[in-house]
Amino acid sequence: MNPSFSFSVPTIVRFGNGISNDIAEALPAGAKRVALLRGASGIAAGPVREALKQAGLSVEDIICAKEPSVASINSVVASLESGSIDAVVACGGGAVLDSGKAVAFCLSHGLLLTDDFAEVPQHLLDKVATVPCIAVPTTAGTGAEVTANAVLEIPSKQAKVSLRGRALFPAVALVDPSLLRTAPPNTVLSSGLDAIVQTIESYTSCAATPFSDALTRPNISVGLAALKAVLSGGDDDAWNDMAWVSLTSGIALANSGLGAAHGAASVLGGRYGAPHGALCGRLVVPVLRQNLAVAERGTEIHTRLTECASAIAAAFAPALGGDAMSGLEEWQEAQGLPRLAAFGVVASDIEILAAQSASASSSRKNGVPLTPSDYAEILTAAL
Repeated sequence: MNPSFSFSVPTIVRFGNGISNDIAEALPAGAKRVALLRGASGIAAGPVREALKQAGLSVEDIICAKEPSVASINSVVASLESGSIDAVVACGGGAVLDSGKAVAFCLSHGLLLTDDFAEVPQHLLDKVATVPCIAVPTTAGTGAEVTANAVLEIPSKQAKVSLRGRALFPAVALVDPSLLRTAPPNTVLSSGLDAIVQTIESYTSCAATPFSDALTRPNISVGLAALKAVLSGGDDDAWNDMAWVSLTSGIALANSGLGAAHGAASVLGGRYGAPHGALCGRLVVPVLRQNLAVAERGTEIHTRLTECASAIAAAFAPALGGDAMSGLEEWQEAQGLPRLAAFGVVASDIEILAAQSASASSSRKNGVPLTPSDYAEILTAAL
């Protein structure tokens, strides 16, 4: 798609079952006090916390119970100002990882965020954070362990906005598939769909490159099969595949961008507080259908979109009389994936949501240009 390109993967990645036990080795030399950001239950983070304490480190245990916001990041930063923090360990799902990246950035420069990210000095975002973030994902979804942004809620704008820059890349990512098994089924579903949608949208992005293609094209089928398997009691291979697809989707999107499903999800998430992965999963089929309707037959993007539809049909047998993607829709319904109406979206909201979705940053890299009326059709189909 893009014959001239560059790519960046500055995060050191260590992948494998049990790799999170080596957390102390990922810290900077001489580290004594670390902030451990984790989810509310703390189940998956328990072994990581124990490994840190066994290494003789002082651990500030911080619970991130909700989606990150400017206020929540500032609250954590203020709570840690009483002493020097040598590293931030973020052990959890995408929300925890984004929180950890933002906290590490703020601690590096002794600053608090405002609702206007334009006020953050660009030269600080462009350099490596001095307080490193060690990312340990416990869900297979966002790939946030290898991306240069943190998505934060800004209630005053009714939006989720990315704080973005070189400084937001974690220093090290420990991707341990064995940690993923503790997540409840609804989280496995929504996060797994997010990883698959990221893979599909990176592959069909207008900014796709040979590098991102190498990560995405084979993993569309791998991700679909793995998600189906893990939600049916899958074995180690399925969980390993799910962790791999999540990781590679993060690297791919950081180098190629995404598309309309993520653009619309960012708008809906900011307005209704709906979970990002569930939104992406619910939107992916309507977006693919609309893209196929708009894309000119015989073009490369039409071919790529058709490949995605075929991969979906191979993993989820189409419904009787349905198109290639109808089987995935049926499966989503059977798994209890909410429709947009469950999050509070009503028909009268569609027009303004469509206009906002069309101008969202992720939407700009959609493989084919879509109008607000196209987004209205997408949202109505997902309602």
